[in-house]
Amino acid sequence: MSKLYIFGIGGTGARVLRSLTMLLASGVSLGNKIDTIVPVIIDPDTSNGDLTRTVSLMHLYRKIRQHLSFDNRPEKEGYFKVEIDDMNTNFRLHLNNVANMKFADYIAYNRFTNQGQADSNQALLSLLFSDKNLACPLDVGFKGNPNMGSIVLNDPKNTESMISLLQHFQSDDQIFIVSSIFGGTGAAGFPLLQKTFREAERLNMPNSSAIANAAIGAVTVLPYFGLKENKSSEINMETFISKTKAALKYYIGNLDVDNLYYICDSIKNRYDNVEGATDQRNKAHFVELAAALSIVDFGKSNVEHNRVQTSTSYREFAINADQNPISLNDLCTSTLGSVGREMISFYLFSRFMMEHFDQTRDYAWAKTPQMKNVSWNDAFFADLRQFADAYKNQWLKELSDNQRSFQPFDLFANTDDVFDTIMHIEPRKTSMLGRLLGKNLKGYPAIDTEISDVSMKKLRGLDTYNFFITVHEAAINNVIKKKYNI
Repeated sequence: MSKLYIFGIGGTGARVLRSLTMLLASGVSLGNKIDTIVPVIIDPDTSNGDLTRTVSLMHLYRKIRQHLSFDNRPEKEGYFKVEIDDMNTNFRLHLNNVANMKFADYIAYNRFTNQGQADSNQALLSLLFSDKNLACPLDVGFKGNPNMGSIVLNDPKNTESMISLLQHFQSDDQIFIVSSIFGGTGAAGFPLLQKTFREAERLNMPNSSAIANAAIGAVTVLPYFGLKENKSSEINMETFISKTKAALKYYIGNLDVDNLYYICDSIKNRYDNVEGATDQRNKAHFVELAAALSIVDFGKSNVEHNRVQTSTSYREFAINADQNPISLNDLCTSTLGSVGREMISFYLFSRFMMEHFDQTRDYAWAKTPQMKNVSWNDAFFADLRQFADAYKNQWLKELSDNQRSFQPFDLFANTDDVFDTIMHIEPRKTSMLGRLLGKNLKGYPAIDTEISDVSMKKLRGLDTYNFFITVHEAAINNVIKKKYNI
């Protein structure tokens, strides 16, 4: 099996990785070759709220995943199937010499003088960079200025961190790059990053041949949100389109990637205009989920790189109709087939854990040999609850509240039947025979009955945690099959 190294550049990169983590938790597969992802966020703004939230979520995923094994399971797929490995990076690529430094100091602007007067080199730098650029502290990012980002991210000193990260790169491993095109960090970082990989041999990187010949995919996120007016901020949304056009023009003939995905939307929402740090914490957006799906598509495509002549496959994302809000039924058939059942399943599991789980501890499944020594105060169950809350009450709620809105579920409906909360997908009616046989069960009782049936089967070789996850996931998926034929 192989690893997929995913480089999320800037705030958009971090938010796309957040959506990908949620999809992987729900059991979405990356194909039959990728069993591990190595996500790395590249952002000089280390206190960025989007970055820190995503890093915390991926650590929580790892805590849960380390207790699970899929070798002895009847089904080899499932919740948290794909392993997430940080390669001792804390999911971040360290950038040298940016902390507590202004951009002018980084480029040694004041060094270019002649007898105390600006020389021709400094004059050139003054043409390329404004006074605000030069005074900008680098530890809050590039404030939407790709001209600054291209200097810092192209610094050879930063290759050292990359060398450490890629020391275990193997010939079947692949690379994926996530970036926006209308800001500062992503627009500058994407072309420089892919250039570094293709020139791995010249840079004397470890496993350089494997890196240079690796299949590389990338998603370029075009403008999909706006910013409220803030006269004190250097970020101006009026420049988004011009930056996008300039970057797209540069990309022609300057990229060497195998699959290039484009995603955008009409601007329907404007966020608070903050320049970075902890206050930059945008709501999850459907475009970021769609961008995460490009990673899923790349993993399943079994792409191979032709070093002699790269043939780039260009791909875009679409929905069935220009709807707002979007439900699962608005997704194209291929998209729904990749994530529909998994999202429904993990949504039901999340609600089950938060609303019903405590009531089931005396049921038959909880008295099986695999569960006899369980401690319900175990950190594993607390972590599952925390992740369930992050999935339903945070990520899904933010997707629902944003514009364009994605509402696959009625998250807070006051109903006794949780199966009625899946938007625009009606559960199948129970037949007369089914009602006579007592199978006309609604809501959590339907899941409880299925859990009882599954737990009585011989699930050999499973410890407590794997038994718990296997039983509950299989039961929920069985009910979904019966009620929705998915």
